[in-house]
Amino acid sequence: MRLFGKLIATLTIMVLLVLTIGLALLHTRHAAPVIGQLTQALSNYQFDAEAISYTITDPWHLTIEQPTVIEPNQQVHQAQQVQLWLAPRETLLAWFGLTSSSNPTPSNQTQPAVPLWYFDSILITDVDITQAEQPNHEPSQAQYQSQFPAIFTHRLALKQMNLTTPRFTLHNGQVQLDNWQPSATFWGNFSGDFRIAAPQINWQQHTFTDLLVDGEKTGGHQAEEAWRIYGYSFDWLGTSINGQAHFLPDSRQWILDQITVANLQFESTLTTHQLAQQAHDLIATTLNQASDHNDDSHQAATTLTIGRLDVVDSQIELADLSLNQLNLSLLNWQQGDSYWQQNDSQLSLSADSVLWHETLFDGPLLDLRFTPDTIFIEGLSSKVWQGYLRTKGQVTPKAIHLNQLTLNNIKAFLPPQWSTQIATLFAPYEAIDIQTLDVGYLQLTDTNPKQPFQLSGVNIDGNTLRIKQGKRYGLWQGKITANAGFASIHTVELVEPYISTHSQAGNWQLDQLTLPFKNGLLEATGQWALSQSAQPWQVKVTTDSAPLSILQQWLGLPLPLEGKVDSSIALSGLAHNRTSFNYSLEGAIQADFRDTHLISTPAAFSQQLANWRLNQSQFSAQAQPKQRVRLAAQSRSQPNFSADALPSSAPSLIAISPLTITSDRGRIVLQPFQIKNAEIQAILEGQWDLVQPQKQKLRLNVAQSCHQFERLWQYQQPPESVSLSSCDGNSI
Repeated sequence: MRLFGKLIATLTIMVLLVLTIGLALLHTRHAAPVIGQLTQALSNYQFDAEAISYTITDPWHLTIEQPTVIEPNQQVHQAQQVQLWLAPRETLLAWFGLTSSSNPTPSNQTQPAVPLWYFDSILITDVDITQAEQPNHEPSQAQYQSQFPAIFTHRLALKQMNLTTPRFTLHNGQVQLDNWQPSATFWGNFSGDFRIAAPQINWQQHTFTDLLVDGEKTGGHQAEEAWRIYGYSFDWLGTSINGQAHFLPDSRQWILDQITVANLQFESTLTTHQLAQQAHDLIATTLNQASDHNDDSHQAATTLTIGRLDVVDSQIELADLSLNQLNLSLLNWQQGDSYWQQNDSQLSLSADSVLWHETLFDGPLLDLRFTPDTIFIEGLSSKVWQGYLRTKGQVTPKAIHLNQLTLNNIKAFLPPQWSTQIATLFAPYEAIDIQTLDVGYLQLTDTNPKQPFQLSGVNIDGNTLRIKQGKRYGLWQGKITANAGFASIHTVELVEPYISTHSQAGNWQLDQLTLPFKNGLLEATGQWALSQSAQPWQVKVTTDSAPLSILQQWLGLPLPLEGKVDSSIALSGLAHNRTSFNYSLEGAIQADFRDTHLISTPAAFSQQLANWRLNQSQFSAQAQPKQRVRLAAQSRSQPNFSADALPSSAPSLIAISPLTITSDRGRIVLQPFQIKNAEIQAILEGQWDLVQPQKQKLRLNVAQSCHQFERLWQYQQPPESVSLSSCDGNSI
């Protein structure tokens, strides 16, 4: 026993002597070489330093000036200063193979072995860290693991750090990580609180400034790591962005609990769709890169959910959309899903102005709620076209259902191709319903030279309307009444026109159509059974002293006449398709004309006939060879009408015989229709069969002074014209 006691005492004295010598060396210039030799002996790292500072009054604190560490792969790490605060109790327990509640235990092979050195804190100042591109054939996790020293620190802090990775760079940053130890991953393993701050970071060719991130990470295995960002903030191009977020490992889901974007000034030549696609691709790429760090390839892809997004006082300029002083809130939005796939998401928007498809909306307010396959319009209102718009309802991929649509005091000049744009906009929808339609003092102007019109003081009331069903427009359900203070359709003026129409289950009834002219009237009634397969229809129209100009202005008939017409029209048929229409057209048109006269002078009218002949000669170039020869001969024999050879004053009156057109199952007959006065006489007659168009024949004879003109229209043949003249002995 005496020998054993001497042995223990001797060992104790030697340990104390070694510790005394070691502590003494730490106070001399030999400290750095000694620690370098010790590091190389205990690990496969090389170490060097300018100086090492130690004081016995703070025995577990060591300061290393300008250290250099060389990894086994010869990668060099340098810093201005490293300060170490050793955790002696945990280190001793690790040396003797004992466990402590604070000692981490690796959960899989990607984590390092149980540490042998424990530190309360490690502070590294002024360090440059670079992560190289990963090679195609990365070393095994075990190879990485063998290169890392077996250490653990309750807090790792880096100051004045410059970090460069293949994906981003960080300048003069500060990083604090709790419970950190090196591992096979670039960042190592840590759990607990973390903090990142940097005056500048570059990512995806964008520069972000004043970055600050505070958060916490829990969990051991990487697939089980849960993250919570208590707060993040940064500036981008003058825009302030901040918020909170967390990550759910079970569902592999990042949730942006709150993100606020203030004073955004964004301008791009992209369209709304193109920008949305780019944003989607960028987010998807970023999430995929984040998933790449997960060592379990069987894990589901990472997704992103926006808990709340607020855009405040922002300006956005795109190719097809401009928003000024935008304020927007978006709740519970699932990135990657279309707006038809969202589950109880909400969007609220307000702005000073919005320019969309060349239409300016002043002070718009919009509230939307998104559910699967349905978007609820909780409210939409805006000043537009000097008036006001308000609506609410819901939209599905195939239908629009509006509970209310109100338009007041709108004054609009319709853009070119407006009807095509509207048809394109609503083409995807098979049904359009409006529960309550209220239009007041509407004014519309279309300057299209082919069919210009102006409507002023329009008032429309509608209830339980269905205006589109099965991709076919019409009044399928509901009732509409409308009137206007004034209207002009292709230069024909109307005073207080009125219409009343209703439909029940697809049986569309035109109850009353009244078009008052300046000194005349047009009235009409009708019906159209839209819901029946054959779609039978009928219409009745009467006119009393209607202006004769409607024949030319509305129907396109080349008759330069003015006067009044009293008419009665009764037509019926089937509208299922063109064939059923051709076979079923029945009815008659009767018209009597009064106070008629030519709009142009006889000379101008004669020149018009000559122009018809000239157009016919030009058209004959596309006819068959024999026809071209015959028509060319006719063209050479055509006399040249001269304004000097005919009277220049218009005749006072011209007589027009009653017009009678009848149809029997698509066989139409035009009774001889005569226009004449002392100087001109014209007769138009003919017949055609809608079922057998080859029987079509329409003939026009015009005689004026010594000139005579005849034109014949037949099926699939160019019009034939013959001109005869006895002037100056010419008779052809």
